[in-house]
Amino acid sequence: MQNKEVVGVSMKSRGMVIAAVCLITALLLCGCNEKPAGEQNTLSDKIIFIPSDIFQLINGSLDFTTNKSGGIVAVKVTMMFQNIADRMVSANVTVTFYDKNDTQLYVTHRQFYDYPPGYRDQSVLPANTVIYDGENVSMVDHVVISVKEIKGL
Repeated sequence: MQNKEVVGVSMKSRGMVIAAVCLITALLLCGCNEKPAGEQNTLSDKIIFIPSDIFQLINGSLDFTTNKSGGIVAVKVTMMFQNIADRMVSANVTVTFYDKNDTQLYVTHRQFYDYPPGYRDQSVLPANTVIYDGENVSMVDHVVISVKEIKGL
């Protein structure tokens, strides 16, 4: 009788192990979808934000738009900020595109005026978006976002 109980427990344990392996495998495979040509791939880990004492980057994405043959035709950066200063601030945000060798490919600026203390962007507006579609766009690897306060307004 004891052998049947041991065998029963062993079978039950095996079933639980198999169920756990299946669950872990399913969780690991979640979200692994390839996107067809023409759609965008988000690579947030390719954004470097230089710390600032006035703005914090709360959300950012780097999206590559490809043509049907898989070539990159445009790169779009979206960014949302929060004023972390204890006062009203205006800022100049610089977005610099680099290749894998850290060679600068393109630089542009955006200005944000009169952010009250604690203000947080709620949506992505045209000012929060930078698109680069120049001749070296296929070489873009990462971007650097930096912030400097605009003083004396």
